[in-house]
Amino acid sequence: MSSFSRLGGALRAGGRFLATGARRRTGERHAGGEVHIEPRYRQFPQLTKSQVFQAELLSGVMWFWILWNFWHDPDAVLGHFPYPDSSQWTDEELGIPPEIGRA
Repeated sequence: MSSFSRLGGALRAGGRFLATGARRRTGERHAGGEVHIEPRYRQFPQLTKSQVFQAELLSGVMWFWILWNFWHDPDAVLGHFPYPDSSQWTDEELGIPPEIGRA
């Protein structure tokens, strides 16, 4: 039964909205006074001490997480394979053309 009462309330609200739709309300601001934050053209925003502290704390946690995981699981960044020995590669594999005139 409560679903019917919710549906009825929604239909009443929708009916009121459609009835007052003809009278468009202007976008008047009732904030009480001038603009609260003055726009600053091509200037950095003024940060509070709390915002600076929160940003530094969050970046510190981020770097701790990155360095901790790199220290304890370096294969996640460096890969899960043995590094090849480059001294075993041939000139052909490296794309070096054969020397002309040498036999």
